[in-house]
Amino acid sequence: MKLAFVSNYLNHHQVCLCNQFYNRCEEFYFIATEKISLARLEMGYEDLDSKYPYVIKMYEAASYRKTAYKIIATFDVVIFGACPTKLIELRMKQRKLSFIYMERFLKKGLWYRFVPSTRKKIWDRVLKYKNNNLYLLCASAYTSYDLSLLGFRGKCYKWGYFTEVPRVNKLELMKKKDNTPCKILWVGRLINGKCTKDVIFLARKLVKGKYDFTINIIGRGKYEKPLKMLVKYLGLSEKVHFLGSMTPCNVKNHMEEANIFLFTSNFKEGWGAVLNEAMSRGCAVVSSHAVGSAPYLIEDKKNGLIYKSGSINDLYVKVSTLLKNPELMYTYGINAYGTMVKRWSPEVAADRFIKISKNLLSGGHRWYQYGPCSKAYIIKEDWYP
Repeated sequence: MKLAFVSNYLNHHQVCLCNQFYNRCEEFYFIATEKISLARLEMGYEDLDSKYPYVIKMYEAASYRKTAYKIIATFDVVIFGACPTKLIELRMKQRKLSFIYMERFLKKGLWYRFVPSTRKKIWDRVLKYKNNNLYLLCASAYTSYDLSLLGFRGKCYKWGYFTEVPRVNKLELMKKKDNTPCKILWVGRLINGKCTKDVIFLARKLVKGKYDFTINIIGRGKYEKPLKMLVKYLGLSEKVHFLGSMTPCNVKNHMEEANIFLFTSNFKEGWGAVLNEAMSRGCAVVSSHAVGSAPYLIEDKKNGLIYKSGSINDLYVKVSTLLKNPELMYTYGINAYGTMVKRWSPEVAADRFIKISKNLLSGGHRWYQYGPCSKAYIIKEDWYP
């Protein structure tokens, strides 16, 4: 099978999946439509377009653009990420099998569907081709709901981002988490939508409950100063530590040592690949129900816990339950790692995608029962009681 993935530039959330496609397909190319920005490089992103042999940088030369257009028009299957709509239109004129890889159009609010510019964007990328040979790879549990509100139904697959899953001995992995006090970790940019303040208010309740813990916060952002002031004001400086930004490798080292990983974002979090990474390092995860990846990756009370977004009390109940039951924390961590290895790894995703694509190319249709390439049923934002 000849497969192409068209997006703005190759990033660390896509590269593991692309490597699998490159190894498994007759031909595979990642078509980069724009050069990575300086702002992204300053945030710690790496320019991966020049690192892998399968990348075509169509922004560099006319000859590369010509090659990219030919691939888009002729290959068996094309996946479209963040890219100009004219490239999707080029492919759809051929009525050839295509997939749109997307998070949410309406993560800023469901009412955005009434904004003319938003409706036009969704029409141009998806809705005008709903009767064409086009399917959706939903990198959020809420994508299918967003599109259903606009009349697109039934052609949505569960998908996501697929970060590296290390193959390690589970018992050795969990030995690194033999901590006193319990280590709780939060990772992300300190910006609106991440709800980092909820972590601080959680810490205050845990102190009042006389639990033994420390919380490390990794990341920087415009709310760093006020958050630090809040920690100091509440007298939590010995419990809550700001570690600043660090390399992805160092972040993963902290995840390997953490007992509990917190993910507090609201509905502005499209997917949240940091959840993949934490589960792949055996953390007992406690996530807001609003995070796009949570309903797909977490089986509540089996491989982690989900709490109602914005509810400090619910967050406290879930975290304190783990602190009171170390064996439960251990079980969730083991099961989280198993979920990533068996169901949500780049290897599994690539294998399933290739199989369903071949089936669609031959005129059939196939859904897996669980995980990547299973049916993305409609999940409303208020699904969690």
